Amino acid sequence: MKVLLLVNPFSSSVTARTRVVIRKALAGDHEVEMAETARRDHATRLARSAAAAGTDVVVVLGGDGTVNEAANGLAGSATALAVLPGGSTNVFARTIGLPDDPVEATASLLNALEHRSMKRIGLGSVNDRYFLFHVGMGYDAAVVAQVEKRSSLKRYASHALFVWSAIETWFRHFDHTSPAMSVELPDGTVVDDGYFCIAFNTNPYTYLGTRPLDIAPAATFDRG
Repeated sequence: MKVLLLVNPFSSSVTARTRVVIRKALAGDHEVEMAETARRDHATRLARSAAAAGTDVVVVLGGDGTVNEAANGLAGSATALAVLPGGSTNVFARTIGLPDDPVEATASLLNALEHRSMKRIGLGSVNDRYFLFHVGMGYDAAVVAQVEKRSSLKRYASHALFVWSAIETWFRHFDHTSPAMSVELPDGTVVDDGYFCIAFNTNPYTYLGTRPLDIAPAATFDRG
């Protein structure tokens, strides 16, 4: 297979050694090219170019943000998306059953490629952008914005940074004086006093350490 290994060198768990080991493992049976992301949305452009060039699989070594960017570049194409956990939480990789160690996950990926174990999944979309597992609005988005302001700490603080940002955002960086949004449900019901909304494509919402935070257990990739 023709494979692009797409690496975010700034992700929490990505090291030079990890990149070398994974590339060598993939190159044993496949034609592998490696590219590194350098800026926001770079992964989208690299993935889209790979699909246009007839690449069979784009393997993303990075966190959920990099995976999301790559998915937006591949959506609707014939090129498959594979993920290797390189971030602090790796929700998507863990949701599909991969080990949290990127080298161990590579062994699982190689087995899947050998058996052509691929499937199509539905994607959600908001503001003309696709999402893989969920999109948060209101308070959730405000928390993520605060985390990204301290992105250099994610490699070291990871989950503790999210917890602290959630508390700090609630008390210092979120407007409680008026509702942030209204939500119209498929049956016509309108919730017009929303402060916090999450749309799920699958479950869980996130992980705190090894514990999944299950909010919408009925959400699966198969339901659309």
